[in-house]
Amino acid sequence: MTHTINQKKSFENFKIIYKIESLSLIFLLGFELSYYLLIVQTGLAQHYNSDLVALSPLFVGGVSGTLLSGMDFSKNIKPIHKIIFALSLQLLLSFSYPNFNTFTLGILGVSVGMMAPLSVFLFKQKQKIELFIALAIAYTTGTYLFTTFADTRGVLAIMFTTVALASALLLKDYKIQEQTEVKSRSFFMYIPLMFWIFLDSNLFESLSRTQNLDIWSHQTFTIITFHLFGLFIAYFNKTKELNHHIVIAIFFMLSYALTYLNMPIALAIVYPFVISYYNVIVFMALSKEMSLKRLSFMMVFIAWIASGAGLALALSKVLY
Repeated sequence: MTHTINQKKSFENFKIIYKIESLSLIFLLGFELSYYLLIVQTGLAQHYNSDLVALSPLFVGGVSGTLLSGMDFSKNIKPIHKIIFALSLQLLLSFSYPNFNTFTLGILGVSVGMMAPLSVFLFKQKQKIELFIALAIAYTTGTYLFTTFADTRGVLAIMFTTVALASALLLKDYKIQEQTEVKSRSFFMYIPLMFWIFLDSNLFESLSRTQNLDIWSHQTFTIITFHLFGLFIAYFNKTKELNHHIVIAIFFMLSYALTYLNMPIALAIVYPFVISYYNVIVFMALSKEMSLKRLSFMMVFIAWIASGAGLALALSKVLY
């Protein structure tokens, strides 16, 4: 009888721990992505008027931090410890937002760069629902607050980082789930992911600098709705990866066509859908990588080089 009671208590404790870990994973990724969307991608970009020279310390720091996250410093230092360090650094720097100098902007890049592969590395196939909810939080928050003045987002930077850091501290004993049926992916298989991020970065920057296509100010709730719809379809679509890429290609072509045709309402439907859809595919592909060092190396190309090239092309105004 006592043994049965102890088993029941152990099961109840396991359920509580599982729920805490699930919520912590959701809030960690959800609010760190919100930080990236509103503080790094749009906040600092607007503050520095998308000046690539002025933003170069952030880029250099980001690449350095991403590579640094994959290094083995000690057997006692786990990925979650690196996350806590990176978020602590990010929180400290957030109090200075947006008034960074070359040095502090580079250090912020290091902290954000470290978080890019580390936050993805925590998620594996069994955490797909947590990934879905985290992305939903990020896109809803990022879209709703997109029109706030960039230079006044310091409070948001502190709040987002505080939630992410608190979540990371709750995960200090978290064990990353091993995946037995994981095939090694070649560099060639990551090229489509880089291409989608390149197209997204280029189109996003082009739209954000075009007044007559300011869909975020006028179609806010339409954008949120189709962000969530894109996540929902990608989550439940069990097709092959090649078919996913075909869907993404079609919707990106349609997004670019609607941009050239100057159709903001249709664009507010199609573009958010493809952003959410392809990001689920990117995250799920990256989460299969069990080597943090390899993941960090690939994230340099996926998170920094591809997005940086897209930004540079948009600023050149070659396509739009």
